[in-house]
Amino acid sequence: MGNLSRVGLFCCLLFVEVGVCLSLGDESFLQVLMRKFHEQDEKISAIEANTKLDHKELVNKILRLEEMLKYSDYKQKTLEKTIENMDKIIKELEIRTHTKNEENLIDEHFHGKHEQENSNSKPVADSFYRTTDVGGDQSAAANPMRKRILNGGVYPTHVAFYAYLSQPEKLPGLHHTLIFDTLITNVGASYNHHDGVFTAPVSGVYVFNWNIYSSFNGDIFTELMVNSDKKGGARSDSHTVGEDHNSTHSIIVEISQGDIVFIRTHATISSSGNIISSPTTYQSSFSGWLLK
Repeated sequence: MGNLSRVGLFCCLLFVEVGVCLSLGDESFLQVLMRKFHEQDEKISAIEANTKLDHKELVNKILRLEEMLKYSDYKQKTLEKTIENMDKIIKELEIRTHTKNEENLIDEHFHGKHEQENSNSKPVADSFYRTTDVGGDQSAAANPMRKRILNGGVYPTHVAFYAYLSQPEKLPGLHHTLIFDTLITNVGASYNHHDGVFTAPVSGVYVFNWNIYSSFNGDIFTELMVNSDKKGGARSDSHTVGEDHNSTHSIIVEISQGDIVFIRTHATISSSGNIISSPTTYQSSFSGWLLK
């Protein structure tokens, strides 16, 4: 029964279509169908054209996004390079600033030295008087630790000092002066445990020794400076041996009266880890004495 209904519906539609065709006069049924096919082709062509246009726009957008991404990557790399160059400039400025500070410190010491040499009223350093003359005879004959020179000044004949760090120096940076603040021996009162600087009271040949302990897996680079000149270097490498490790270095150097001597970390090679020192275990130390 259902099939008969569908057949009947198809026949009705066919009759309607035929009627339409017959009502068109001379135009045949085939022509009507051809016209409709042509209209359908035009619609399909229009849809395809729109699709191609949309695809072309999409491709262009993707290309523009790729160009923008490339430009963004270029800008990022340029900024990274700029930051890297700025870091280098900052480090160079830090080194120059520290070097300038050291030069100023040296100038201050030399200025003080010249004032002392040109002064007739105070031929002897006050600090030396305080450490050697309290409560005693101030004549050179009465004290064998001093000798009298031609211009009337009094200077020590024996010079020796020994000091160590009272606590660890954590993560020291570049060109960092080490201040050995625990003073054990200071014959001649020429080492300053407040700034870590030894000032030669007389010209001569001196022996200097420094001993540095690096923490576990640390690597510490140090150097001995006379004024602004490096005279010796040492490395305490605990990273290779895998334990706390020390290195000791000694130099013999001829210096002039008023020259300053100190220990600092390397100016350009970075250290890692801590410098360890303790009064109860082992000490990172700095010492020196007048040899001749």
